Amino acid sequence: MTLPSRNIFRYKTETRQSMHSLSPFMSDDVVPGVNHSPVKAPRKVPRSPYKVLDAPALQDDFYLNLVDWSSHNVLAVGLGNCVYLWNACSSKVTKLCDLGVDDCVCSVGWAQRGTHLAVGTNNGKVQ
Repeated sequence: MTLPSRNIFRYKTETRQSMHSLSPFMSDDVVPGVNHSPVKAPRKVPRSPYKVLDAPALQDDFYLNLVDWSSHNVLAVGLGNCVYLWNACSSKVTKLCDLGVDDCVCSVGWAQRGTHLAVGTNNGKVQ
């Protein structure tokens, strides 16, 4: 008794091809298992920081989004009841708004173009 074929859709015998046989970048004379890409030098990370974000009273709460970077290289930071903007190109800090003593910043978010900033408050309002 003969066993049936493993695959009923097999019409010809399999040919053993290189893994890269259809790749336009690899040729058949490449030795399999050998990586021919150049070795990158390890990245050097400086031990001292380039810039330090000094944000006193920045709340450490997972549910708050108090920092957002715009496409125009401006960082918005919500600290307590105020929002500050830091321009990374000029290193200039600007106080954008003060919500008053009865409210605090819960979220800041730039629009995609980086020209408008939404500020979510503790009272449930978006400004």
